[in-house]
Parts: sequence; structure tokens; C-alpha cells
Amino acid sequence: MAAVDYWDMQSGDFSISRDGDYYRREFAGITDRAFVQRTFASHAALVAKRPVNGHRMWADYHGQAYDESEFDLVEGKWDHDHCCVCWFTITDGFTYWENSGRIKLLCDACYEAFANWPPTGSVDIL
Repeated sequence: MAAVDYWDMQSGDFSISRDGDYYRREFAGITDRAFVQRTFASHAALVAKRPVNGHRMWADYHGQAYDESEFDLVEGKWDHDHCCVCWFTITDGFTYWENSGRIKLLCDACYEAFANWPPTGSVDIL
């Protein structure tokens, strides 16, 4: 098996400019700036036993209490997440950034822009 270069596993599209109004508004809305970097790995999800509009809904599981009569715990079901700013799909092996309580998840590219935000001379976000 070939070695995986760290840069090959960074998440996000670094070629996209994140200086526009959309990104400024999104970054301004992030109040908890204490992020830690993680590497994504598929994990368990809570899957509703009863369909909603014909679909079985599921939720990310991190050890919280749940009603076994309402949900099945399915190992490996949570197989990706999304950057809350650019919606990049984060899958197994990709690094990403999360703040307290997993309120916000950022891909590496959006985190890099966020960490350097606001750009010099750009404080007007509205």
C-alpha cells in the first residue's frame, strides 16, 4: 500500500477564494472560535425506526442517551460530514476542524480562511 501524503488528505478546495460577502457573513456568524483539528472516521448513527415522509432519518451518535424504542444504533452508518460554510464532503481520512459541542465543522480550506479573517481592511460584513 502506498504512503498517503498529509496534503492529499486535507479537506476543502483551496483554489476557491473565500473573500466574498457570503464567506464574510458565514465567518462572522461563528462566535465560538476555539477549534480543534480532527480526522474523520465513519462511526455510529441513530436511525429512526419509523420513516418520516417515507425515509428513515438518522443522526450523528457520540454516546448520548437515546430511546431504544425510537432509534436503532447502527455502527458505521455516519460515513461523512459537511463543512458548514462551503459544504465540502468530509469522508474517512480527511482532516477537518470542529468547535465546542461540534456546533460548527469547517474543512481545512475554510478554517485557514477563517483563522485569517477578517482580511486586512475588510471589517464591513453587511
